[in-house]
Amino acid sequence: MKLSKKTFLYSIGISALLVSLIVIYFVTMLPSLYVDYMKKQNLKSVVEVEKGYMKNHSYKGLKVQNPTGAATLEIPLEGDEIYLAGKAFKFTVTVQDEQLKKLLGQVRNCFGNMKDVEKEDFEAIDWELLKKGFQKSALLNETAPVDVEVQIDKDTEVFKADDSVKMHIMDKDIVVFEGGASDEDNQYTTYIAIGRSGSSLIFSFLPVMTPQMKEIKPIVMGSIPMIAAVLFLIVMLCSQFFSRKIVNPVVSLAHYAEEVKNAGSLEVEPFKITARDEIGELGRTLNELYAKLKENYDELEEKNERLKKENKRQEVFLRASSHQLKTPVTAALLLVDGMIQEVGKYKDTKTYLPQVKEQLQSMRKIVEDILYLNHCTENLHIESVDVDVLLMEVMGAYRIQAEMKKLRFEKGGTTRTVPSDRELLKKILDNLFSNAVANTPENGQILVESEAGSVSIVNQGAHIDETLLPHLYEPFVSGSGKERGKGLGLYVSAYYSEVLGCKLTVENVSGGVRAKLNFTFKEDAQYLHTDFI
Repeated sequence: MKLSKKTFLYSIGISALLVSLIVIYFVTMLPSLYVDYMKKQNLKSVVEVEKGYMKNHSYKGLKVQNPTGAATLEIPLEGDEIYLAGKAFKFTVTVQDEQLKKLLGQVRNCFGNMKDVEKEDFEAIDWELLKKGFQKSALLNETAPVDVEVQIDKDTEVFKADDSVKMHIMDKDIVVFEGGASDEDNQYTTYIAIGRSGSSLIFSFLPVMTPQMKEIKPIVMGSIPMIAAVLFLIVMLCSQFFSRKIVNPVVSLAHYAEEVKNAGSLEVEPFKITARDEIGELGRTLNELYAKLKENYDELEEKNERLKKENKRQEVFLRASSHQLKTPVTAALLLVDGMIQEVGKYKDTKTYLPQVKEQLQSMRKIVEDILYLNHCTENLHIESVDVDVLLMEVMGAYRIQAEMKKLRFEKGGTTRTVPSDRELLKKILDNLFSNAVANTPENGQILVESEAGSVSIVNQGAHIDETLLPHLYEPFVSGSGKERGKGLGLYVSAYYSEVLGCKLTVENVSGGVRAKLNFTFKEDAQYLHTDFI
């Protein structure tokens, strides 16, 4: 999933979570908080009314939450008078009935000391008797138990009428008029519904207290810190979780890149990827990049190693060549000086000039081998080579030399066509046959065996000193026999074999020496390639 889609879903998810929490809060907690708040406000209001009246014994200057229903009963600790006051009225009641006076005394005794008031004392008072004494029928009786004096405060305006009246036509038979009024703290709405039913007009009245924003606003404002804290905590936790999902893979990629940087040969395991977003794509790209770098690094290391070996080979070869060239050069110079100065036997130039020519040809051969050896790998021409045909061609070139030493060639087996450079492969076989002919005793036998992936040449009667075996492939190393050569044959053959990816081994076998050339290759390879030993 892409990061943009993840971020979008995260935003949708956290928004839905926050909306759900707010809805749950308003549905479950806000009503109970509102009820609790109103109870506390009502309790606070009655306490303020009580304290204000206790101070002034009047409602003047008092802010009453519900002036239409609020009233205060004042019972002096002495006398038979009691007072009932409201926002716009005050009643003076003189108790004349003895039972009520006695009941009034109980009330004074119960609440005279507020510190000792008990709930049981309040319930012990006969409130029913007090209620009957103040019933309307009792007050209108000639022998009324109390005498009531009423004072109305005409200057106090309890209600303020709203001039605007709304009319609602509900259907063809019902019309509703809506009018309002307000006091200092509350607003009231009166609904008058008028309808016609048959031959009658029906009026319905419904006065209600109008809800106000100031009642709910303190609850909401008081809840803001809690809501903000909860929302902040949820956002922080969700953001932390979401950021970890993004940051952790990036940190892992950074650590992996640091590990690759510190790995000298780039030998590190690929980065494990599970994400399918842009970060996962970045990880896969890094893996491909490091794999390509590793491939290039290995290829460069291989080329450097080959270059080191080639430089070392050239250094050794040139040193050996320089040393080897001294012998024919010195011999040729001595022969020429002797003939020029006509010293002794060297006066016979016809006899010694061929020897000079022989030394010069030897030097030319060494120089040609050096030049070809250094440039043979520049223009390899890989083609299908029939090894049997090539063997017969090389064997034919050495047939005269073999006849001079009365040597016999025996060939057995067949080999298949192999992809190789024909000229280079011919030089390898030519050097092997040259060594075989040169080092096989007279009347000896040279066995040539062709197999599916190799060619073996065994010259019977020959033997290589065990001390020379480890140095056979070094330049200018040769045996001590009378047919001693210039010592480049096996070195050149080994080098050409390495270039073609073949494997050349020379070893002593029962009754002779065997030189074996192995063709190791894959069917789909463009040219032979195998490690040289």
